[in-house]
Amino acid sequence: TDGDGSASLPTQGIYGRAPVAAGGVPSVIMLTPANGESSPNAIDSTVTIDQFGLTFSPALITIRLGTAIVFTNSESAVAHNVRVRALGSTVDVIDADANPGERLPVTLSASGGYDVLCDMHPGMTAFVFASDAGRSMFADADGTFQLDGVPPGTYTIQLWTAEGGFHQERTIDIGSGSTGIDLHTSG
Repeated sequence: TDGDGSASLPTQGIYGRAPVAAGGVPSVIMLTPANGESSPNAIDSTVTIDQFGLTFSPALITIRLGTAIVFTNSESAVAHNVRVRALGSTVDVIDADANPGERLPVTLSASGGYDVLCDMHPGMTAFVFASDAGRSMFADADGTFQLDGVPPGTYTIQLWTAEGGFHQERTIDIGSGSTGIDLHTSG
């Protein structure tokens, strides 16, 4: 490991490096059991992204395809807007006003990254990544990542970056303890 040693490795799981964030969007690491089975508790039926204090919260979120996102506006007197579109697209998934107390549901139908904007407040942004992977997570801006609690077994790991899209899947064996991987390399 490098750094000051203050970060601890997972006692059971995977850690490593992915490409650094591109355009403010971190790399996404997706992990699915190689036998194709879904991880238990992997699908939330609904997640909420709130608008409050002129921010979207959370600002970064990974979801499973089929999970409904409910956009809420918890401001007491400030109207907002929700515009969602696939990264690089000009077609909106949703473009709707969000008055205080309103709830706007949306379900994403394709894997990939989605920009979330408020047209009324241009500084308000969020990013959603949707996939059918068993587990997914954002790497840190510097590309480091750690996924705890991954049981030993054979997995398919996939990388997504804002600049390069989906990268080739790789198979990885995770033993007992922590397993490291460098996703900058191929093979």
